[in-house]
Amino acid sequence: MMRPMTLGEIAAAVGCTDSYFLDNNAKITSISTDSRPQPEDGDRESCLFVALRGEVFDGHAYVGAALRNKAQYALVDKKGVEEYCKELPAQQLIVCEDTEQGFLDLAGAYRDRYHFRMVGVTGSVGKTTTKEMIAQVLSAQFETLKTQGNFNNRVGLPKTLLELDETVQAAVIEMGMNHFGEISDLTRRAKPNAAVITNIGVAHIEYLGSREGILKAKMEITEGMTPGSPLILNGDDDMLATVDCPQFKTIYYGMENKNCQVKGKDVQEETAQTRFTILWNGQEFPAVIPTIGKHNVLNALAAFAVGIEFGMQPQTIVDALTGYKPSGMRQRVVQRSGICVVEDCYNAGPDSMKAAIQTFGSMQRLQKKRGRKILVMGDMLELGDYAQQAHYEAGECAGRTDIDIIICVGQLSRSAVKGAQEVCSSRQKVLHFDDKEQLTEKLLSLVQPGDTLWIKGSRGMKLEEVLSRLYERF
Repeated sequence: MMRPMTLGEIAAAVGCTDSYFLDNNAKITSISTDSRPQPEDGDRESCLFVALRGEVFDGHAYVGAALRNKAQYALVDKKGVEEYCKELPAQQLIVCEDTEQGFLDLAGAYRDRYHFRMVGVTGSVGKTTTKEMIAQVLSAQFETLKTQGNFNNRVGLPKTLLELDETVQAAVIEMGMNHFGEISDLTRRAKPNAAVITNIGVAHIEYLGSREGILKAKMEITEGMTPGSPLILNGDDDMLATVDCPQFKTIYYGMENKNCQVKGKDVQEETAQTRFTILWNGQEFPAVIPTIGKHNVLNALAAFAVGIEFGMQPQTIVDALTGYKPSGMRQRVVQRSGICVVEDCYNAGPDSMKAAIQTFGSMQRLQKKRGRKILVMGDMLELGDYAQQAHYEAGECAGRTDIDIIICVGQLSRSAVKGAQEVCSSRQKVLHFDDKEQLTEKLLSLVQPGDTLWIKGSRGMKLEEVLSRLYERF
């Protein structure tokens, strides 16, 4: 349960100028964005409903129902009052200019009550996996709060901050963005005392113009940090390796850049795990993570660096990494009926797609003689003018591996087919399907025991629906 806040404190946090209607001493112990009663709801008298606007629904339309069934008070904006709330009691409404911004400001004010270790995580690719690995490490020594799933935006971050209580000793907060200023808004409320930037890719380049623009947007995470705080960067990333931030304690991790303070070497990829060695402070630490890919070794190195900065012993960190569990369709390895499936369909961008392809290309076959590697590549979205080139390069990357069958699905992936066909060997097959239904029917007749199937695409492709159909059979 959250530490109580008074209506007066909440009104001040969100910029409410009409608080004289309110019982400013009334205490709030739960805050919800869902108007429907839930089993875990606390006392209605101390619950605040936040009326957010989404793409489909406007929470202001449900304020009346929320006040009847769930909450005693509601956070609303002036437009919402005019459209939906004129007949509701003014003493139950906290009115602000924008409820999304108000929710964020409220969470920031609540966060200021606590003093603990917090690391913010951002980057073009690997944010969620790195966040999960860091949380796994910190949990070995601290009571740790983390962003659930990828709730990394202006609505998700406040929900995480409002989970803080006196038991929390460390927090791992993921921060995402599509536009300039978004991470700035998040970090100024979260106030991390360390930050990790995983890489600078091309995700959301249609909104930010260039990789230089993406770097600028990601570096906004430092705006919520105090000078001298650790800034942990991927030294193998060509843009992050040149970052100059003398006001922070810059720490680099990587496998190729000799200037990194935390290094990885001797990477050995197996079917469902990766072995490697961590070099730090003149010492070597053998490590194992139960996932695959050199890109995940980089994520583990970032987690190691965070643990060190938060005062943990190196061996404690290494031991904790072995307990990491891939989540949410992020390279989760599943064995079913003699078939190995790598569920990697949560999201995809050019960098993560190439990393997955390269990992799959070097992955051991289930059966050396007849086990086939089958790659399913879905469209990568939100790439703007770069889309055709990005898909062509991904296909070209796949065509240069020993992957047996390359299957592309979606309109954009036609360019991936061209890239693969330009370079693939005569033994490789390259197929294309316009939609998931055609793809599914082909896979049902194609996949056989001994095969390894890796399936990856953007969130909007919803390729998990293909997996559901496959699992009905296998």
